[in-house]
Amino acid sequence: MVSLEVPDIPVLLDQTTREFLSKPYVAVLATISPRGRPQATPIWYLLEDDHILVNTSRGRVKLQNLEANPYATLTVVDPVNVYSWVQIQGRTVQFDQQNGARDIDRLSVRYTGKPYRYPSGARPEDRVTIVIRPLRISGLGRR
Repeated sequence: MVSLEVPDIPVLLDQTTREFLSKPYVAVLATISPRGRPQATPIWYLLEDDHILVNTSRGRVKLQNLEANPYATLTVVDPVNVYSWVQIQGRTVQFDQQNGARDIDRLSVRYTGKPYRYPSGARPEDRVTIVIRPLRISGLGRR
């Protein structure tokens, strides 16, 4: 029997893509539900080494989707020039609950200049960092 499955081979990010992703643009994270339905969420992200870090709370749909199917697409668009964008297709390689609260603070400082302010009823121990390994990268107009 011949396997048609393509192995997950990570890709390295080139300097142009790294520079683009270093800017605090809002991204859209797309996941697939266990029933096969797409779900997309605007999200903060951070490039760390060759991985993408995003953060969420326990119980959120995107986390449930990634626990069931680890593949996701992150699309980042330059808000000044919508023809400049990066799309990263990747695989979740870690759900980090130990550093979730620390990482939401890092993301909040990156995007707002201030530590994260928890909404009423939210708890730091419910934060989860999702680590995504890029498998394919595409884009347009990155300079």
